[in-house]
Amino acid sequence: MDVLNHKQIELKIQRMACEIAECYVNQDELILCGLNERGMALVKMLGIELKELAPSLNQIKVQVMAADSLEWKNKIDCKDKHVLLVDDVINSGRTLMQLLAEVFEHKPRSIRTAFLAKREHRMYPVKADFVGLSIATTLKEHVYFDNENVKNMRVYLK
Repeated sequence: MDVLNHKQIELKIQRMACEIAECYVNQDELILCGLNERGMALVKMLGIELKELAPSLNQIKVQVMAADSLEWKNKIDCKDKHVLLVDDVINSGRTLMQLLAEVFEHKPRSIRTAFLAKREHRMYPVKADFVGLSIATTLKEHVYFDNENVKNMRVYLK
């Protein structure tokens, strides 16, 4: 069952970018970090929106990196910087919890999270700061972001 169609996803990303811009507009650097492939796709879309929103946002440096422990340890310097972790769907929160612990060791100025879709019940106490859609599901249902065709993306429930 489709939850969001392509146009709705585009609008959710635009709205999330506006919220993120409001939060970081006075900062000179923001590290956008995508979790997994679909998180990376969202980072790229959010990065484009952030740079197009307002001239002042052109000062924000967007670093796009796939987030796994090895890449984080070796390639991303986030000491005293703002970090935004981005993924398509927050399910149990386990992956995010592990990465938050890793990022926190590098002493960033702030860590926030953004998700296209958020399931309402999680096993781990993590917060989604910027969310496209909150959805109540049963434990047996799964939320998927299908971005294989970038001109026909969708979020669906299975």
